Amino acid sequence: MTPKILRTLPVLLLTVASAFIIPGCSSTDKLNTAAPAAIASAAPAYRPQLSSITVPVSISVAAMEAKLNQEIAGTLYKDTNLSDDNIAVTVTKNGNLSMRAEKDKVYFSVPLRIYAKGRWKWDPCKLCPSIDKTEDTTFDMIIKTESRVGLTEDYKISTSTSGDFEWGNTKPVLELGPLKIGLARFVEPAMRQQMATLSKQLDKELQSRLDVKKYIADAWQQLQEPVKLDDNLNAWLTVVPQEVRMAPLLAQNGNLNTRLGITSYITVTTDGKPQVQVNKKLPKLILDSRMSDDIQIGLTANIPYAHASKMVQEQVAKQTYKFDGGKSEITVNEAAITPSGNQLVLMLDVNGKTKAGIFTKKIVGKVYLRGTPYYDAETASIKVRDVAYDLDTKDRILSTASWLAQNKFEQMIQQQVSIPVRHELENARKMLQSSLDKQGRVHESVLLRGSIKDITPDNLYLTQDGIKAVVNAKGTLTATIDKL
Repeated sequence: MTPKILRTLPVLLLTVASAFIIPGCSSTDKLNTAAPAAIASAAPAYRPQLSSITVPVSISVAAMEAKLNQEIAGTLYKDTNLSDDNIAVTVTKNGNLSMRAEKDKVYFSVPLRIYAKGRWKWDPCKLCPSIDKTEDTTFDMIIKTESRVGLTEDYKISTSTSGDFEWGNTKPVLELGPLKIGLARFVEPAMRQQMATLSKQLDKELQSRLDVKKYIADAWQQLQEPVKLDDNLNAWLTVVPQEVRMAPLLAQNGNLNTRLGITSYITVTTDGKPQVQVNKKLPKLILDSRMSDDIQIGLTANIPYAHASKMVQEQVAKQTYKFDGGKSEITVNEAAITPSGNQLVLMLDVNGKTKAGIFTKKIVGKVYLRGTPYYDAETASIKVRDVAYDLDTKDRILSTASWLAQNKFEQMIQQQVSIPVRHELENARKMLQSSLDKQGRVHESVLLRGSIKDITPDNLYLTQDGIKAVVNAKGTLTATIDKL
């Protein structure tokens, strides 16, 4: 061997030996990425869909009859002038009126006693003295009326009454000596003329004695008081009425029945008693014969970011994702979720490595991904879409681990991240249904009854404290106002 070869041999042997002893060369890069500011954008005010709370209204026909008998008494008509038509009539109520209702009409039967005085004047001849004599008689008759009842847009009873009368077994007569004078033809025109006056009086009594506006105004205000549904969740139901509708009056089982439909926005919140300003002004009444009991109640499920982070941690932490046939891989150690505007930021604490021949390059640090949250109805969970690296993270990866930027790590995370809210929403539904099932008094004068049938998603909002999932619970709800 030449001296030159002898001098280089130790170096070659050392190089060959190191190839067997050391698997390859490696280096480690630190990902010094900056975390995006955890700021949630101002969420728009949630406005649920309009619902109609129906308020059954039942007016007892017997109670109305008793009230009218109390109010309508004594003399109903009196005419003492004999000179105009030789007849004077006084009409008084003779016993209690009776009342019945069928469909949309109310029928009255009013017994009357008629006192009639007739004047008989005869001049037999020019030279003969005239005969001028009066006689009186008393007889009974029954007035029959019918009234169609409704409401005006300013909540006043509107009645339209018409009627007729019938005689008893004998018609009234006056006996003047040998003469019998039938008074029916004299009395009937006066009575028929009086029917219009009597009908107007019945209308007036009905309108003044039935204060429906006060009833509706009380219901309108009482429904606006927040109702506590659950102590543990501090859950409250809030009704914000918008308009009042009324179905036509119909008689059934001795009552005049109708339904008031108070169209409202209804929400359930779990962040304490809402501050409401009661609107005392009643809107104009809308007549509606096709009202429905269907409602939609906005339910909210609040998922704190700590809870959401725990869910994601369970899904992706300790997971190793491999690329390029196993040449590259990355392991997620920890995961957390924070808000950033209208997006969620996923923080992943990772370590990974990639091989190129005998060389191995490692990375450690934090990766930040952004994604838009949405509610997945099929799985009843919150997921993210359009997941991509935060800009600062992407810049750092391109300079330290470009292989990670070239692979589809974002899509893998997107497919895995899922925050279940089925349990929270089901709890909210059960809580609401439980309150309705109790049929308890939620206010001094208000009794709520109803059922929740199904839940449909509405929207998601990111707050500083957590993710708010809003859904609409569909069902029925009635309110009975029974203590005014």
